[in-house]
Amino acid sequence: MLEGLCGNKNVQKVLLFLFVNNKCYGAQLQRALRTPLTSLQNALARLEQGRIILSYSEGKTKLYQLNPAYPLLNELELLLKKAYTLLPPQDKKLYSFVQQNSLEKRIQEPLLLGFWEKLKTIKQLTLHAKSRSHEETGWNGKGRGDVLVAKESDNILTFHERGSWQMQKDQNMAFSNIFRWTLDRAAGMISLEHLRLGPTAPVFLFHLAPTGSNQLASIDSHLCEEDAYLAQVLWDRHSIRLSWRVIGPQKNEEMEYHYS
Repeated sequence: MLEGLCGNKNVQKVLLFLFVNNKCYGAQLQRALRTPLTSLQNALARLEQGRIILSYSEGKTKLYQLNPAYPLLNELELLLKKAYTLLPPQDKKLYSFVQQNSLEKRIQEPLLLGFWEKLKTIKQLTLHAKSRSHEETGWNGKGRGDVLVAKESDNILTFHERGSWQMQKDQNMAFSNIFRWTLDRAAGMISLEHLRLGPTAPVFLFHLAPTGSNQLASIDSHLCEEDAYLAQVLWDRHSIRLSWRVIGPQKNEEMEYHYS
């Protein structure tokens, strides 16, 4: 779609992946986009030379991100958002947060059950929402509240969340949410639903599966009409961090739930 403008389909792929995921490394791009590594490395080098992206190191890994100092960054992100929303559903799924790793079931199941047990202990949450859109309709603010965990069955937990939400203009308001977590051991995943319309009309959000030690990610992007929802989870014995990404014609948002 942007190939004519970018002059190279791999440049387009790299820019879209960075727009959706914020950062990446070469091998991750290769796995997700199923494109030869050399071609992607050439695209990364071209973009970095043009100062559209920048690189930095985390340990021995070289990571890339969009350059926050690039003068046309706002305009570029608007263009990338439009291009992403126009992709067919099967192509949107290439740009998931983290591609599902092929973990063996004997490794996957203990990780899944460890996370499930951690969910039962949650009592509090903090929430940060940040809009990458420059429109006033974006989500921005932070919240704090309590979580009551209800065990509906051995495989279903419900989070009843209540708290206070503070927007950027120092406006405070009460909030309440109900989320339902469902464990599917046979499929090796946990689903998350929002029950804002009631328990009989759940709004599906994600299928989450282990992608590494104490890590889960959405198996693919969930499409709700024209909006794409992606997620990843990091957890330890103290807390759970659930990060969302929502991209659509009117949305370009990031949310982070910190449960403890």
